[in-house]
Amino acid sequence: MSAVLCEDTVREQLKQVIDPELFVNIVDLGLIYVVDLEPSAAEPEKTDVKVEMTLTSPMCPAGPQLVANSRQVIEALEGVGTVDI
Repeated sequence: MSAVLCEDTVREQLKQVIDPELFVNIVDLGLIYVVDLEPSAAEPEKTDVKVEMTLTSPMCPAGPQLVANSRQVIEALEGVGTVDI
């Protein structure tokens, strides 16, 4: 049985993304501000996910890795359309 796609499900999935410098997940670090879910215009049976997040510092060297990993774990959820981080 798959989980219902909701903000809590997305946040739980994002706990898989670990900051490589601090060794703590990005949700518990407080880096995730907003998770917005909207029906996909392109694929009506899917839901687009928009995530507003910050990094641990303005020039965070792990920034691209954190964004890519966040996108990857969200896209792995069933029913997800496009992902915007």
